[in-house]
Amino acid sequence: MNNILSPLYNGELFPAEQYAPRCREYRKSKQEHYRHYTDFIEELGKMNPPLDKRFLQIMDEQFDTMPFEFSEMFIDGFRLGARMMVEIFQSDLGIREE
Repeated sequence: MNNILSPLYNGELFPAEQYAPRCREYRKSKQEHYRHYTDFIEELGKMNPPLDKRFLQIMDEQFDTMPFEFSEMFIDGFRLGARMMVEIFQSDLGIREE
């Protein structure tokens, strides 16, 4: 079994930065959404006054909050996994929580 704790401790493992969904539907959906996004920005740039810069600023503000959300989701998922492991090991030892 590969050791995961040492690379994590030594800063060699970056789960949030290395994650990429493998699902074909996700990639297709993301490409389509990006195309809609770029088309919309182009339309905003044609308006009088142009609204594309303001829209991009608003989107950047939204994107700045995403790392906090992903971090919390990772932590909650990790805790859930740890609780499942505790439950598995307790049942293996004949310990029951009531």
